[in-house]
Amino acid sequence: MRRLLLALLLAVRLAGANCDDPGIRVTEERQGDIVRLYAETTTCLDLTFTLTADLQNIRTSAPLPATVESRGSPRFLLLELRPAAPGQAWSYRYRYHWQYGGRGGEPDDTAYRLPFAGSHRLQQGYRGSFSHQRGSPNEHAHDWVMPVGTPVLAARGGTVVGVRQDSTTGGPSETYKQCANYVIIRHADGTYAEYLHLQTQGVEVRLGDEVQAGQRLARSGNTGWSTNPHLHFAVFRTVDGQTRETLPVRFRLKDGTVQPLHEGRTY
Repeated sequence: MRRLLLALLLAVRLAGANCDDPGIRVTEERQGDIVRLYAETTTCLDLTFTLTADLQNIRTSAPLPATVESRGSPRFLLLELRPAAPGQAWSYRYRYHWQYGGRGGEPDDTAYRLPFAGSHRLQQGYRGSFSHQRGSPNEHAHDWVMPVGTPVLAARGGTVVGVRQDSTTGGPSETYKQCANYVIIRHADGTYAEYLHLQTQGVEVRLGDEVQAGQRLARSGNTGWSTNPHLHFAVFRTVDGQTRETLPVRFRLKDGTVQPLHEGRTY
């Protein structure tokens, strides 16, 4: 008997505060015995998905695990499934993980500018003990103490590929991780920059905008996993749907020198 059993979707981005990015979802389309899985996005146009599945009498359009990138498309095919032996029972159970950004970025020697005017203290830098530990997805990230509503500036030019500004939620535990408002920019070298914890309805750019270094992007806030109002900034590249790598960068400071930053200092 040919019968389609329930497909169970399991997303890696689970948050106790129920803050999964509302603009990213996976849908199914069925045409006879063919099932196609699509990703749809309205908040971030550069995404990387990795899928695995438990299959009975199913063949897939790509070997599993399969990693697929959107590369600017708001809707893209993740995987196609169909019976391997028509007329016999078949079932599938799939799981997916996703990350913002795409693969293949090769960092160049660009000196970044500070993503703000004025002066702010770097409360957590590279390998910080709170959430930037060695080997973590935020190992080479920066957190500056910053009052809510402070203008956030582009540290480097590029294309805006991610925008979220609807979240009103933030808190001191990791359950709030996916509640942050953000802007994500793709650079010419294929790396990405993320600006997180932004103010609700505080983003001043749109998806697809080309921005220049120093251009105003948003207003800082306190959304997401945050113990106090601050700006999180990191440059990263995506490895697959489960893994990303943050990259060390140097900044051009107000005195014209180019150097990495140090936790606890004001810049």
